[in-house]
Amino acid sequence: MFECYQPPHWLGRRNDGRRLAPAAAPVVNYLLPMTRPATLALVLVGLALGIETAAAARSDWSDADQSRLRLLLGPGEGGRLAGGIEIVLEPGWHTYWRNPGDAGVAPVFDFSGSVNVADVEVLYPVPERQVDGGSTSLIYRDEVVFPINVEPIDADQPVTLRLTASFGVCSEICIPTQTSSAVTLPPAAPLDPLSAAVLQRFRPRVPQPAEPGRFDIEEVTLEGDALIIDVRMPESSYFDLFAEPPPGWYVGQPELLSRAQEVTRYRLPLDRRPKGAEASGQRFHFVAVAGGRAIEEAVEIP
Repeated sequence: MFECYQPPHWLGRRNDGRRLAPAAAPVVNYLLPMTRPATLALVLVGLALGIETAAAARSDWSDADQSRLRLLLGPGEGGRLAGGIEIVLEPGWHTYWRNPGDAGVAPVFDFSGSVNVADVEVLYPVPERQVDGGSTSLIYRDEVVFPINVEPIDADQPVTLRLTASFGVCSEICIPTQTSSAVTLPPAAPLDPLSAAVLQRFRPRVPQPAEPGRFDIEEVTLEGDALIIDVRMPESSYFDLFAEPPPGWYVGQPELLSRAQEVTRYRLPLDRRPKGAEASGQRFHFVAVAGGRAIEEAVEIP
């Protein structure tokens, strides 16, 4: 189903309040030593070719409310392409995980206009829990890259990825916003070092499969109008648990009950589930975080 390096340095604001596009970095000024004219000319040509190749793997920045988005795309593994959806937010603003929590707007990524694309898998880095009064949201501050895996229809032909993205941005107020982007990658394109560096910062933040007996969801039981979730996780000063309910359900986020002998217990109230819906037989996704590691596991409620 279709589903950073550092952020750019802005040049200022337009009359309508939006930021101006980031300037092209003066690469030659600080990367090239003083040298003879002939050698300098050859190096400049090489840099120009390298920059052109790299640009083919990154779309232009697309403006959205209080944010900016672009696509990254490059070679992957097993015949697939690897890339990302990079969103940079203005200072003090945030956007949301696939389950935003009590408030916010979940991102929607539409790749249906793409060419030579059989499937796009979107991955979600671990979010941050934000508690504001009695409201809990799952957010990303400042910037986020959603890694993607792209399966071409024909790996010997160019791939054009076209994205329409809808997402929410929040600070003192919340704004639903939308923008679009596109990038084309020829077959057998070389790796773009800049895109690779961006992805390397965020791919490790994507939850991994559970490790039974070491880092996993040990047990989920239904007690009254709530789920009790036992998580076995490594010892760490920072730990958390996020929940994604079945489609159409709204249940908030797990609350910490206790932590002892590497097992942490949470309670997830179900009082706001759809009227008449039974929890038994439903499938929940849980993301557990301990220090710099995270796992994701789907659990069917007994």
